[in-house]
Amino acid sequence: MEERVDRESFDSIVVRYRGAVISYISNIIPNNEDAEDLCQETFQKCYKNLSSYNNKYAFSTWLFTIAQNTALDFLRKKRVTSSIYPTTGDAQTENDISSSVPSPEEKMINEQAIEKLLKSIQNLPGIYRRVAELRFIYDYPIEEISKELNIPLNTVKTRISRAKKLLNEIWRS
Repeated sequence: MEERVDRESFDSIVVRYRGAVISYISNIIPNNEDAEDLCQETFQKCYKNLSSYNNKYAFSTWLFTIAQNTALDFLRKKRVTSSIYPTTGDAQTENDISSSVPSPEEKMINEQAIEKLLKSIQNLPGIYRRVAELRFIYDYPIEEISKELNIPLNTVKTRISRAKKLLNEIWRS
């Protein structure tokens, strides 16, 4: 019975925040179908990790952080997928991976989303700009960023976290 009550409570959260989450994700991912899918994924992650929510902070902040990270992960995966599967001209290979390769429209939307992310990163204070670019655009592992910029690992983690918060504020405004 307790799980049913929790599920009903969570359903009310979904009803309350769904429109705002879709709108927020749409600012990052302009494709409506992808935004809908990412919204659903956001709420799945939220439900799964509800026990890790710290009630010292606003629930909406936590939820929108999940939405932002989900959208950024989506962008990184799309970018990596298109660079892993370059056009080879081999018909069999293209048929095998056609579902992985974005259509021209999806590619344009992804490029626009990445361009928007780049512009947002350029608006970050200098201390966070390079770290955010390496992590969110070039998908560098945290350890590589630390080596590249010659700064401690924990400093990299802190700057990435703060950059995410600042990007979140930029996208909300």
